Amino acid sequence: MRASRPAQPGHKGPTLATLHMIEAVLRKQERPVSLNRVKELLPRKVMHPILRDAIEHYKRLGCVAEGSKGVMWVFNEDVGFWKTIARWERR
Repeated sequence: MRASRPAQPGHKGPTLATLHMIEAVLRKQERPVSLNRVKELLPRKVMHPILRDAIEHYKRLGCVAEGSKGVMWVFNEDVGFWKTIARWERR
């Protein structure tokens, strides 16, 4: 897995609408997908640097993993999982 790069101050990143579009596409995928495939699946065109910034944003949040086969949404939405994690942090 690649390490995510820090946010660049003063750099215009993806809009909230773009982030939501990319998130929706990644959540529907069962397997890792390439960035080119993500661009094909998006409802409107997104420039590669903006897509890369969005992926880096989600990597910093721990929602996306990126490897040699592409990117994949990995955020766990199971409520039981997060309750268990919350108990671990209190110890």
